[in-house]
Amino acid sequence: MMRKLALVLAIALMPAFGFGVYTYLGSLKTKAVRATAVKPVETKPKFALPGTMIVIQDGGLYKLSGGTFTELGKAGSWSQVAVSPDHTKLVAVSQNSLASELSLLGSDGHVIKQLTHDRVAILDANHWAFYPRISLDGKTVYYSFDQPKRGYQVDLAVWSMPLNGPQAQARRMTTPNDHTGGDVTPIPLSGGALLYVKYTLGATGIASQIWLQSRPLAAGTALTDLASDCNQPSLSPDGNQLAMICTSGKQSGRLVVAPFDGRRLGPMRTVLAGGLNAAPAWAPDGSGLAYLAPAGAGGHFQLWWLPFAVPAVSASPSGSATAPAGRLAPKQVTTDVDLTPTTPLVWY
Repeated sequence: MMRKLALVLAIALMPAFGFGVYTYLGSLKTKAVRATAVKPVETKPKFALPGTMIVIQDGGLYKLSGGTFTELGKAGSWSQVAVSPDHTKLVAVSQNSLASELSLLGSDGHVIKQLTHDRVAILDANHWAFYPRISLDGKTVYYSFDQPKRGYQVDLAVWSMPLNGPQAQARRMTTPNDHTGGDVTPIPLSGGALLYVKYTLGATGIASQIWLQSRPLAAGTALTDLASDCNQPSLSPDGNQLAMICTSGKQSGRLVVAPFDGRRLGPMRTVLAGGLNAAPAWAPDGSGLAYLAPAGAGGHFQLWWLPFAVPAVSASPSGSATAPAGRLAPKQVTTDVDLTPTTPLVWY
């Protein structure tokens, strides 16, 4: 069961994470018997997607461009990655059993420098950095960081630091809810605003909401309700639409899209019914979404493509809408790989 397998994947990612994020990560596990996956460079996608995409498999970074996979740098312990606006640099997360670090990489995957220094000799002073995202001007990296710590209470907050500066210049941007797992998946907006996922304790347990904050440490506003349990936001290239995964407290996740005017979301509509869907990413021209989902008897996470033209939507009394049946047809891109579903896809 997806949500009851939370600790299995979360412990592999970060032993001291929070319960709310355990729940999200647990939603991306299957119980299927898994056949051996092959490396992406040993396969050929069913068709070529436009632009360039970066994915992760078993700690290795791979670039997909022109219908061909290329491995970036040396295989390591990479778990999440972000790209600079000019596409010349990457920020990636490397991890071990005690800590995780952010590193600056060239576009070919070579390590330029380590940005954080979270592993230290004192065990309870180790730290974790996840979900990097580079600002629109390329000068700042936003990420989730487990500071401050209070005993066994470890909730991630969104932090920012200069991409070319030391970690000592990092500043906290958000205030997480206690004992929930905290704030993850930051998306910096123009003018200093910030989109991210906030975990909150609701009537039925811990759930996630898409949150908007106008300035550092401001109170912020929830853009989705607790009942929808939405996370993994992806902003369209023009900034006018937000894609996300919403579980509504269930073990499967709907791929949902909503208009975004910089302050609030419009009517939410389901473009893909529930499943183990993860990591939505917009095409560079906004023509559709890529995402990860299991396929085949082995249950490996494959890359999928959902092309669509956004239709006019009339809001229902509940404020949501569903795309007409048959309008959207997902297409499987890869077949034999097993991509990491806990890292957002990078597509440019």
